Amino acid sequence: MRSEIVSGKSRAGFTLIEILLAIFILAIVMSTVYASYTGTLMIVEDTRHSDYIYGMARNTMKRMIADMESISPYSGAFRFVSEENTIGDDNFTDLTFLTSAHLDFFDAHSSGTALVRYSVEEDADKEGYLLKRSDILYRSGMEEQEEDLKGAGFVLCDSLTSVKYAFYDSEGEEYEEWDTASPIKPGSEGVPFLISVQLEFMNPKDAENPFRFTTRVFVPMARAR
Repeated sequence: MRSEIVSGKSRAGFTLIEILLAIFILAIVMSTVYASYTGTLMIVEDTRHSDYIYGMARNTMKRMIADMESISPYSGAFRFVSEENTIGDDNFTDLTFLTSAHLDFFDAHSSGTALVRYSVEEDADKEGYLLKRSDILYRSGMEEQEEDLKGAGFVLCDSLTSVKYAFYDSEGEEYEEWDTASPIKPGSEGVPFLISVQLEFMNPKDAENPFRFTTRVFVPMARAR
């Protein structure tokens, strides 16, 4: 009788050890599966964000290149002005220039020389800044309407941390500003021969290394002055 009791206790002890061992193995398996699952989700999310940034940057650059390559005069006069734009502690440059690359979403047949403005604004919905493009057909004597371009237009991209331009004359000299209407600033003789554009976008994985895209645009009409 006693041996049966001891045997029963041993079996109960072994059963408990087996249960604890099974629970331990299950915990290891579940933690491995969870780690793999969360790692996969992070990779998918990072890939999705990168695709979004790269696609947005590609479309933005494509539009800017089309506008800048089509810079043209109106009644024989060019207009290309860079303006400082300070938002909080960050400094940006806004551009206003004449181009034949007029874009009208409401009238596909609308054409002519347009006054285009690229401006940076705060994003009220999320971190970073917005790059906006405004476009109106240009007519003589409409300088007063240029104020209508400010705050108007369509968003080209968001999540920006920096927008930088550099302007080059026919001699290859680099300038940080350009103004065809100023007798003292670079540009009094016409539009730049080459324009460098650099866009930086937020990188949530590494704030110190944002997504950076650069291009240089040759202005064919710069030789026509």
